[in-house]
Amino acid sequence: MKNVANVIKYIMIFLLAVSIIGIVMVNLISSTLLKEQYVVSKLEETNYYEKLKQEIEDSFENYIGQSGLDETVIHNIISVEKVKQDTKTILDNIYFGENKTVDATELETNLRKNINESLENRKLTITQQKAVDEYINKITTEYKQTLTHTKYETQIHQVISKVNQGIAILQKVILIVLGISVILILVLNAKQMLKSINYIGIALATSGGFFTVLGMYITSKIKIDNIVVQTEAISDVIKAVMNHLMNTINQYGYLLLIAGIVFITIGNFFVYQKERKKKN
Repeated sequence: MKNVANVIKYIMIFLLAVSIIGIVMVNLISSTLLKEQYVVSKLEETNYYEKLKQEIEDSFENYIGQSGLDETVIHNIISVEKVKQDTKTILDNIYFGENKTVDATELETNLRKNINESLENRKLTITQQKAVDEYINKITTEYKQTLTHTKYETQIHQVISKVNQGIAILQKVILIVLGISVILILVLNAKQMLKSINYIGIALATSGGFFTVLGMYITSKIKIDNIVVQTEAISDVIKAVMNHLMNTINQYGYLLLIAGIVFITIGNFFVYQKERKKKN
């Protein structure tokens, strides 16, 4: 009977450790990658909007030679604020499914104005006007493509929605398992409550050790500072997010490990003191 009780205790310790790991992981993901505001903070932190504006302007230069227009026509046709506003539109589509479209009217107006000034407002033939309109259309299309980086905003939103629903259910399950584990540990040690502190400490230390090893493993396999994805602007955001996630995982690992050691030390100390008093 005693052996069965011990087996149950170790199973409960294991389940408690898994529950703690689950809670940390779920909270970490739901408070970072699944939050628009978190992504926005990383965009601002890495000067994403300024870098993206420069990348967009550089992409415009690819069309200057074939247009026959002066390169000054593409100067100052977009602003950082406009890039920020349109990026917010895309993020709203991804996180909230708002299905908005990027409005390039301001860009088109500025570009047409620059072209007219470059041509000194002279009257164009139908063929020339058609060529200008085609050029403006190419620039606005290039702006939207460089800005969005993806055509799958709706699909991404659907995935995020399903993940959020799954996480909501998972959180409830984890909390139930955690509660049952703690209660059973306390019940099974009803006559030796101090040992419960020890067992909870083991679960905390185990989960802390897991996150510490996980952080070390990921950083040894992935050189975050060497990551390159599409453009510099996107790469810098991904690096910032991954560095933050790794730092957070390491912090949780150390905190849980220390908390576990403290619980184990306190539990063993009081058990030792109790046994010592019995002997005396």
